[in-house]
Amino acid sequence: MAPEEEEPEEEVARDSLCTRSDSVCQAVQRQQLQCQVHRIETADGYRLSLHRIPAPQNRWCPQQLRPFLLMHGLLGSAGDFVSGGRGRSLALELHARCFDVWLANARGTTHSRGHRTLQTSDARFWRFSWHEIGIYDLPAIVDYVLARTNRRQLHYVGHSQGTTVLLVLLSQRPEYNARFANAALLAPVAFLQHLSSPPLRLLASDSSMATLLLNKLGLHELLPASALTQVGGQFFCTASRPTYALCTLFTSVYVGFSDYPLDRSILPRILETTPAGISRGQLQHFGQLINSGKFQQYDYRSPRLNTLRYGRTTPPSYQLANVRLQLQIFHGSRDTLSSLADVQRLVRELRNSVTQMYQVPGYNHIDFLFASSAPQVVFQRIIQQAWQLDMALAAL
Repeated sequence: MAPEEEEPEEEVARDSLCTRSDSVCQAVQRQQLQCQVHRIETADGYRLSLHRIPAPQNRWCPQQLRPFLLMHGLLGSAGDFVSGGRGRSLALELHARCFDVWLANARGTTHSRGHRTLQTSDARFWRFSWHEIGIYDLPAIVDYVLARTNRRQLHYVGHSQGTTVLLVLLSQRPEYNARFANAALLAPVAFLQHLSSPPLRLLASDSSMATLLLNKLGLHELLPASALTQVGGQFFCTASRPTYALCTLFTSVYVGFSDYPLDRSILPRILETTPAGISRGQLQHFGQLINSGKFQQYDYRSPRLNTLRYGRTTPPSYQLANVRLQLQIFHGSRDTLSSLADVQRLVRELRNSVTQMYQVPGYNHIDFLFASSAPQVVFQRIIQQAWQLDMALAAL
């Protein structure tokens, strides 16, 4: 089969120029690489920014490689995949291996705070969970990338919530299986029955009280990016500060105590783009998964409201049998959010997919993004499989 023709790289959309305040593009351009920003609108009116690192234009890079789409986790953004710098970040490693790399930013995060009619100050803007990211944001992004690159399929990497939204999309709209060549799920989150992160377990145990408090405070957006959080993170979490140990302790309590401590220089760079903001609905929906032990749609905690939405008094489970992909699943033995038992259950439920599961000893929930060993332990496996699939397709 002849390779599909790719768009000429000089045909750059008018809206693809980066602004000086764009922290993702700043991280990419520090490596002397081109960074683009593309704007798209979802079917329900949310306006998203999509970062792109175009493939290198040289004769050593085969033209038949399909693009990569990377989707961040909760509180993250496209910055998760570039903040480590060259040799340490997945997006930059993929670029170095000749891939066209696209980095998603889910609704409500730093770079995706627009809407056709709503402002972020309007509570209605924040009436979504990760379910809407899966059924609206992700298909809009996939369709845009395939149209821009003139491809039929792309490679996908999701981290944490980025895995959740892929499973939601393919469960609800199985026709989208055909648009993915394969997918890598880093620290996958679907079943959370055995989550052991103390703060999140505590939050889920008293979710009604947390909801009442949020209502009293009128909070709909949680942990948004701001100059104060960025400067505060830089000030307190710089390696030379005595408070640096507190920063790493606080992080580890949430995501697990890794056998691979973060490079002392990388945490301030992570905090340039994290946290990026979430809706309360995202957090509440994950809390419901912890309490129910199921991978199911949002529970409105009212038989009447559930019936209006679903035609039944309880929310339906996502149909993981609809997922039909070649999957690489990576789990860390020190991950307190994504437990081995829950990941093994996910693999069993993905009975119509071809799965390869890799357990990485000593990794916590975020080591798949930031550990110094991730390029060798994780990224290389992702790149190798993508190359093999694309070369096999070109040979047909």
